[in-house]
Amino acid sequence: MRKVFFAAFVAVVVLFATSCASVPDPVSEFIRDARRNAPENALLGIGSSTHSNRSLARNAAEARARAEVARQVEAVVSNMMTDYTAGSEAEQRALLQFTENVTRTLAQQTQRGAAIADEAAINGEQIVVVILTSDALKNGIMSASQSAAALAPHMGSAQWALERMDNALATQNGLEPVVRRND
Repeated sequence: MRKVFFAAFVAVVVLFATSCASVPDPVSEFIRDARRNAPENALLGIGSSTHSNRSLARNAAEARARAEVARQVEAVVSNMMTDYTAGSEAEQRALLQFTENVTRTLAQQTQRGAAIADEAAINGEQIVVVILTSDALKNGIMSASQSAAALAPHMGSAQWALERMDNALATQNGLEPVVRRND
């Protein structure tokens, strides 16, 4: 009797485990599809909100997705600036001014260059995917670099080699996606 009970129990557990595993999480599937369909070396920001007002939920999710793109841009640029300034013999104050100006200009460019790639309402959760293509980011960095050249002309735009940018974007894209569910 115990063997029959134990076998039935194991069968129920296996059936339960496989049935739960076979039901895909629609939010995860949506995010995977967004990543899969994104252009190479694009930065994706994924934001979500469960606000009961659909319009407010969409606005909050979009703002969170844009904030995530801005965070990624800051990480990429910060790493590039650190690499460059570590080997530079320029005055530290000029380097700091240059870095601040580039960062400020990029923040503005990121908001203009990033676009909503996809959105969905799944189980009461509004999800927005914002994308910033590598071309838009490169244009923003070149623009920021040119506008900052007056502050630090010795730095030039050579530091923004496109190969370094592609490597930095590839590294950032290799990380697990972050879904911003709060500010």
